[in-house]
Amino acid sequence: MSVLLLFICVYINNLNITISEMNNLTTFFKVFPYNILLFVCLVSGTNGVYSQSAPKEYMTTDIQDLALIYQGGVHRLDWTVDQIQPYVVHQYADGRKDWLFDGFLFLEFKDGKGYGYGSRYDKNDARKTEWLWLLDRIFEEGKSLSALDQCIENQIKEIGKPDFKHKVVIGLPEALPGQKDWGEINGKKMDFSKEEDQIQATYWYIDLLMKRFKKEKYKHLDLAGFYWVSEDVETCKDLTIPLGKYIRSLDKKFYWIPYWQAKGFERWKELGFDIAYQQPNHFFSASVPDKRLEDACMSAHEHNMGMEFEFDEKALYDAKESSYNRLKAYIDYFEKNNVFEESAITYYSGFSGFLDMAKSTNPKDHAIMDRLAKLIIDRRGRYKNLLENKTKVIAHRGFWKTQGSAQNSIAALVKADSIRCYGTEFDVWLASDDKLVLNHDDVYDGHKIETTSSEVLRTLRLSNGETMPMLEAFLDRAKKLKIKLILELKPHSSPERETKAVELILNMVKKKGLTKRVEYISFSRHAIKEFVRLAPSNTPVLYLGQDISPKELFEMKATGADYNYWAYHKNPLWLQELKDLKMISNVWTVNNPQEMLWCIRRGFDLLTTDEPVIFQRLKKK
Repeated sequence: MSVLLLFICVYINNLNITISEMNNLTTFFKVFPYNILLFVCLVSGTNGVYSQSAPKEYMTTDIQDLALIYQGGVHRLDWTVDQIQPYVVHQYADGRKDWLFDGFLFLEFKDGKGYGYGSRYDKNDARKTEWLWLLDRIFEEGKSLSALDQCIENQIKEIGKPDFKHKVVIGLPEALPGQKDWGEINGKKMDFSKEEDQIQATYWYIDLLMKRFKKEKYKHLDLAGFYWVSEDVETCKDLTIPLGKYIRSLDKKFYWIPYWQAKGFERWKELGFDIAYQQPNHFFSASVPDKRLEDACMSAHEHNMGMEFEFDEKALYDAKESSYNRLKAYIDYFEKNNVFEESAITYYSGFSGFLDMAKSTNPKDHAIMDRLAKLIIDRRGRYKNLLENKTKVIAHRGFWKTQGSAQNSIAALVKADSIRCYGTEFDVWLASDDKLVLNHDDVYDGHKIETTSSEVLRTLRLSNGETMPMLEAFLDRAKKLKIKLILELKPHSSPERETKAVELILNMVKKKGLTKRVEYISFSRHAIKEFVRLAPSNTPVLYLGQDISPKELFEMKATGADYNYWAYHKNPLWLQELKDLKMISNVWTVNNPQEMLWCIRRGFDLLTTDEPVIFQRLKKK
């Protein structure tokens, strides 16, 4: 049965159809001949979609190197300008300075006065009073965030402005299950035996923190997101799922660093987190063999996580029972396993590891810090070069994930142009009266596109209130813009219909004076051959399916391939073949930031996405 289910799922994937796109089960069973088995596939947990696991690779994100700053409790450093400086810039043994970390995670587990912000950290659970006290500590003038911002300002005057914006992530207190003495919100007493109260209190804290961050108007800091202080899911259960959704609704990210083999670590995406890092937990005990570092790298790679680099004050060469060699092992194993090349990294350094190393008078401490700093600084340069790669972005069905827009609408075209996308992709059908219209599916609002006249189709409303666009009106609006037009001709009921559509499209594009701005894509072999045959020479024509290799496309005289993201993973040589043949490489539909970075890193010419703004932010960071 499992083989049959796999076959069916692949079958669905190759047809580019999902169950959610079908109007009802009647349509579903008409479309697929293997209806009974597909129904089994549906109810067995695949949701009717061919589900690919994430590629085995490290996590990458817009913060390359995130320093952990334990701050807040009375037992911690105040983190003044001088104390935080070794985390902001590194001074080499020869006196040279350069920017070090691009991100800072401020977190706290307890206030040092008997109250804990997470489970099992102190005898009492932190109340609203302690939550507010922690906020005041985070925003205290001359310390913490304020000191970080001022330190960056000071260093700009000395070594010049960095080519990146420093980002901060801030820890969230855990609304501990069962707590009943936390306090009130708007006159309502919170009872943390109820999940809705746990969520309400955490939302309240997030909102208050963001309001205060905005009020401070830091010149050099961006708030990137929030960190979950609990390092397993023993107590939080599924609380993180709604919190993750809420944090993303605020255009922020949700971070997590579970300890080694923590409960739920491999399910970090299901638990609502955007980014998770693997703790090796190797440095702290001599009984843990160096093989743990190898295992941790393999685990992170397997589960698409970043890595945590760990040391503390015992790493000093002259420390009692020094763990200097264990610090060196982290660098060695991270280099060996390409962590510095490919992974986002967090840096745990105890209470003040980098500060202590900077104060050390032993040359060996400065030598190993010089080595680590050079790796961090060099990889930032590689990351900058990566994001300067010439990969261009295409808005899939236009920029429709924004107010007033809709898929395949004229508004989506205009909005894609307004954010300076390279191109906007849109889908074209031939209606029954031989008029060309825009729509993705073959059926809209109960009307089959090919057998319905344009007079009827043009009356149908899109989700933003527009009527279904005619290609002519779409092109007329495009003439006033600069964006490239990536026209996908949908597979039609017969080769003859496709040939007619190709002829009408090319004639209309020529009439509108847009020949040099339109590129053509299709899942239909016949349509591709017709565009190659009839379009002006050198017109970009790219195939969307996964069943024709680059070499075969070259022989068909197509100019490139627009394969699905997963096709490049299944066929790892195809991208290089396209490059060797000097053909255009496009990849669709890539919405995940780390997948975008995977594509950029490998030098794709074009990337098609429903999230062009995320792509552009990555390119700017």
